[in-house]
Amino acid sequence: MPDFSRKICLFENSQRFAINDYDNINMDWMKKILVAFVAVVSAIGMSGQKMTDSIANSIPDEPAETVNQDADSLSKLMTVEEIAVATDTIIANYDSDWEELSMQGKLSFDGLPMPVSVKLYMKRGESVILSGRAPIFGEVARVEVCQDSIIFINKHSRTYNVQSLTGLNVDAKAYLCDLQDILLGQVAFPGNGRLTPELAMNSQWISLPSDEALIYPSPDLQVEGTEYGFVMDSTCWQLQAFVLMLQHSGVVIETKYIYGEKGWTLGIEVSLSKKKMGGEAQLSYPEYNPTPLEFTDLGSKYRKVDFKTLLKF
Repeated sequence: MPDFSRKICLFENSQRFAINDYDNINMDWMKKILVAFVAVVSAIGMSGQKMTDSIANSIPDEPAETVNQDADSLSKLMTVEEIAVATDTIIANYDSDWEELSMQGKLSFDGLPMPVSVKLYMKRGESVILSGRAPIFGEVARVEVCQDSIIFINKHSRTYNVQSLTGLNVDAKAYLCDLQDILLGQVAFPGNGRLTPELAMNSQWISLPSDEALIYPSPDLQVEGTEYGFVMDSTCWQLQAFVLMLQHSGVVIETKYIYGEKGWTLGIEVSLSKKKMGGEAQLSYPEYNPTPLEFTDLGSKYRKVDFKTLLKF
């Protein structure tokens, strides 16, 4: 039988990382907005190893928390029949197909003295645009994602940084669709689409304590250089958390989902080797076919810089 202990501990431990106080970080609050935006994008698996290393170099060291658990005594494999019932329930709860949507709300993050207003716009399989506005200053930061790159924009200093998404051995549009679905609380396998009975049978399903279950995709469904999985509420089969580990560095990135009557909360935790950062975005439920946000015309008005320079306000 395969050894599930390390995988189970990875996801159980990632849910226990505490969000720490970053008041001692020597950054002004607009700089922290941009760092928060980087973490939001990292949390849905779009940034890759290079971007996470950039975050790590921008935050002072802090001792990492360790948690030891006997995972085997707390977890068990689900049966084929249980997996089939859970899969049918998840598929029945899929959101309807959409072309464009937007959500608005507030972003709170470690070190920010106050929440900032955010707007998230997505065009299916083509773009994700995250815009942040601060009192008095207006729009101060943006993250713009397309099929081949991510652009981080400092509106205050008129600078930007580009991170390439090329090199993934998947269809770019399909990959972006899957990441958008994950952001919206759907069970989707990057590069392979939403959960199907076939994908379900090609994954490990593990029953966890406290009415939770872990879906861990098989190695051929994992994105190169990462391990990821889904933590589900096993009473209703809604997504509770998407957890991504970067194998080279051991960085763990987690998004948590809390659903309310009028909106939902996306929790964000990024755990580096000796640093942790986190926060949450309180968002409205999607508005479909909204007035679109357009990509920024960088032209001659903006200057391309490295990531550290981008954080200078």
